[in-house]
Amino acid sequence: MNFHCTNILLFQSKVLKYFKTFSFVMIEEEQVFNEQMVAEFEKLAKEEYIKVSDGSEVKILTTKAPKDKANGYILLLVPGWGTVVPGWEDLLMEAVKDFDILYIESREKLSFRPGEGKIKYTVERLALDVQEIIEHLEINQSKLITLTTSFSTLTISDLLGTKKIKPALSVLIGPVYQFDMPPTMRYLMFILPTFIFYITKPFWRWWVKKFKSEDPVQAGKYYRALDEADPKKWRLATKGVRFTKVWDLYRQIEDNYVVVIGMEADKMHSAKLSKKIADTIEDAEYLDMGTNRATHSAEMIVVIRDLMKKF
Repeated sequence: MNFHCTNILLFQSKVLKYFKTFSFVMIEEEQVFNEQMVAEFEKLAKEEYIKVSDGSEVKILTTKAPKDKANGYILLLVPGWGTVVPGWEDLLMEAVKDFDILYIESREKLSFRPGEGKIKYTVERLALDVQEIIEHLEINQSKLITLTTSFSTLTISDLLGTKKIKPALSVLIGPVYQFDMPPTMRYLMFILPTFIFYITKPFWRWWVKKFKSEDPVQAGKYYRALDEADPKKWRLATKGVRFTKVWDLYRQIEDNYVVVIGMEADKMHSAKLSKKIADTIEDAEYLDMGTNRATHSAEMIVVIRDLMKKF
């Protein structure tokens, strides 16, 4: 009896020690994450909502470069699915030195204000939002540089492939040809009730850290994206794009300066696919920056400045 009691006590002690360690690590990670909740760029930028043609309102953040250092170009950044500003903090704070910046939050974001009636969340509608914002702000496209990544490269491929915009330079980081998600989830997510998202959120946090992140910093950025997620909008947006493929649009892009950025070490975006897309686009250049962190850092702006020397 004493032997069994001793074993039970030892087991309980180990379990308690494990959970204390786990909790301590999680608390440390949450502290790091919370420090990144508000980016410096968000404090610096002007926040505005632009009403688009279906009555919805899309949030944008804008900054102006210092007059004595301005290079005369506008950097338009459309972040990837659910991505939040802190994920781009280093890049944006380098860019503000000489670029005017236009940061657009797309329809799956918490900030999106849908209009009345049936609102579309298709790639074409997402692309139209960007086009209408460019037109509303009366941006000179010969002075426009677009930067998109992952999911948002679907948007730019629509605009470039249908000849709706013609920027001076389009940079595509880790481009995709369709919304990336497990095949079964393309159907299953519309059967499961919305509250399942909240119940399974701890699992998704573990999953992105374990299998989809290079390091805790990248994981922390994904954590905020999950915390700011609006399950209803995510479901509607996913429903609108889940079967869309844009290979034909990539093939139609011509007479544009396009640079595709690959990341050999990134678990989320396939460098092999990036190379294939670069080969599909007429006269596109391909560069590999190694890691996701590099493409979201000041180094990316240095690369863009070098590319600008070609025009």
